[in-house]
Amino acid sequence: MVAIFTLMHIVHVLGVILWIGGLAFITILVIPATIKNPNALEKVLQFQRIEHKFAPIARVYNLIVLISGFYMFFSLGLEEVIFTSSGVPLLFMTVVGIFWFIMLFGLEPLIIKKVLDRMAKKPEEMNIDSIFAVMNKLHWVLLTISLLASGAGVIVAHGYF
Repeated sequence: MVAIFTLMHIVHVLGVILWIGGLAFITILVIPATIKNPNALEKVLQFQRIEHKFAPIARVYNLIVLISGFYMFFSLGLEEVIFTSSGVPLLFMTVVGIFWFIMLFGLEPLIIKKVLDRMAKKPEEMNIDSIFAVMNKLHWVLLTISLLASGAGVIVAHGYF
């Protein structure tokens, strides 16, 4: 039991590092570099190439993190604690993970991919600079929330709840 839990903890932490690291890379480097491209169509295609490759990888990381996280959650019997004041970090971390699941498996393929495809096909019909400005702000918010959830994970792992 301890060996499996330790393995799940390692898998969980490595999954978070890779996933949030990828999000940080997109947020800090890719989007600002894309925004600087003066050609609207090139801007969309540049971002689309990277996003379409990262999204499936992010889905895998998300599943790894959720599965390992739920394994640890139930192994420790934390279901009694999650909705108490001391379980706030655990609840926050869980909500963020589920939010990302909805984003990556629902909104991204159903909405975001279609918007990017439409932007690539008819860039003249869309205000691409405004869309990328909003996307930039949204990514910073999502990165911040994800980093806070990672901090909550440290709090939970060290038993400070």
